[in-house]
Amino acid sequence: MKLRLFSAYLAAMAAVFFLYCPVAMAAAREKEPEIQHIVVTTSEGVLRLSASIQGAMTRTLLKDLRGGNTLTFVFSVELVRRDSGWFGASLHRSSLTHTLLFDQEKEEYVFSTPDTRDTPRRTTSLTQAGQWMSTFSQIPVAELSSLVADAPYAIHMQAVLKPGKLPFNLGRFVPIAQISGIQTDRRTIEFRY
Repeated sequence: MKLRLFSAYLAAMAAVFFLYCPVAMAAAREKEPEIQHIVVTTSEGVLRLSASIQGAMTRTLLKDLRGGNTLTFVFSVELVRRDSGWFGASLHRSSLTHTLLFDQEKEEYVFSTPDTRDTPRRTTSLTQAGQWMSTFSQIPVAELSSLVADAPYAIHMQAVLKPGKLPFNLGRFVPIAQISGIQTDRRTIEFRY
């Protein structure tokens, strides 16, 4: 009797494994979004940052977009002056938001930023829309006059592609609005000005 139960248990576990295996393999093939092509420049007396996110348009986000949801990518930047200690002093924080929606009537993607909300860009190409969404250009980080010569600095950056939510509408009762989601790892660039 015990041998039959054990055999049935092993057969059930094998069935679950083989059913789950293709899903796990597909998820493993899809790379995590990553910040790349980081460029720090100066222009007009301002330290600026440009970067792009590789692997930003995941299957989950594309499914949400085609389902009528608006995608919002938030790219956050923090400038820190490194002291001799473990932590540094935060000098400036900024963020840039990109928004994309799919107009099902016209079958085109509509891209906007806070500055271009009244005049959004439109395209029928998902590739073009993905490039617009995942490229952050010339984000102002700090006025050059506020930086001390030959001091160590660091720029921390991260992109949140889809904020996670608490299950079962617990966000109404718990002061934490998100617990996970699709986001990049936090990247840091260290430099001396």
